[in-house]
Amino acid sequence: MFPSTPNNRKIRNFLITINQDLFSIKEKIEEISYTQIISDDDYDELHYLVMALEDRRFLKHCGVDFRSILRECRNFLLSNKFGGASTIDMQMVRTITGFKERTLYRKLYESILAFIVNFKFSKKQIIDCYLNNAFFGSHLYGIEKATQKCFGKYISQLTFDEKAQLAAMLQRPRPQYPSAEWQEKILKRARYAQIIRSGMKYCNK
Repeated sequence: MFPSTPNNRKIRNFLITINQDLFSIKEKIEEISYTQIISDDDYDELHYLVMALEDRRFLKHCGVDFRSILRECRNFLLSNKFGGASTIDMQMVRTITGFKERTLYRKLYESILAFIVNFKFSKKQIIDCYLNNAFFGSHLYGIEKATQKCFGKYISQLTFDEKAQLAAMLQRPRPQYPSAEWQEKILKRARYAQIIRSGMKYCNK
């Protein structure tokens, strides 16, 4: 048995927190109704449009995109500005755990948890969990509510353009009273998503 030192207690508390958050993520993944997002196995264009805007290397990394981290570190050294470098996996972790503070410790914690999650769940489960709980705007949590509110449809009924607009809303959430300016920004980002998607090599299996 390890002696009860301050460092050992910190490690113990860290491991307890990791396990608690993993359990919360597991519960959220088990709650998902796959009838909401096309099928159990296939990726839909909605998934690819989200990847195009949020994390183009989502299917290639293990929860942490070291290439993006190195790029952002280089940008920081050159311009003193640091971007997100967050993967969809890390955003899912942040969404479920509810921690919003932007600290180096929190970023490291998210990275560790995202890495572990990749060995416990499939990429499809991870992105579905993210979409099922993500913030799309005022009182809009989850892709199903966003779809119903914005288009009055089921997800399976969405057009390609509508899916692109929903993907755009992850970065520009819908305000309580949408303005023409907000709508213009959403349409512009949606068009950008479609352009990026057209150049991606991923295809439905």
